[in-house]
Amino acid sequence: MITALREAGFLAVEAEGDRCHARLWASSVDFTATPDGDHWQLALHWPVRASAAQRAEWSATHPTAPMDIHNGETRLTMRVAKDDPQSLPLWAALAEEAVAQLIRWRRAQRQPGEGY
Repeated sequence: MITALREAGFLAVEAEGDRCHARLWASSVDFTATPDGDHWQLALHWPVRASAAQRAEWSATHPTAPMDIHNGETRLTMRVAKDDPQSLPLWAALAEEAVAQLIRWRRAQRQPGEGY
């Protein structure tokens, strides 16, 4: 998976045991790729708690990359077959779209005077 992630253009790719860590772009948070049978479970956590309605709408629109809450943060996940590196660009696009949406949701949650 390390080679596939690097070839797909992800940055800061590292292994920690069986799990891989990588970044969508240089200043983004890490996402993980964890082996799960003949698949990899890709997961990106973002420090915002999206509402159940927001997560449900996202997941209905993007069924291959649903959102949930994990450890108090919104998590985007996607399962990809180990022999399908072509799915990694799709993950990158969905993760970028999710991050943009999560930022908008976080900004909408801010209290007056909390900043931008």
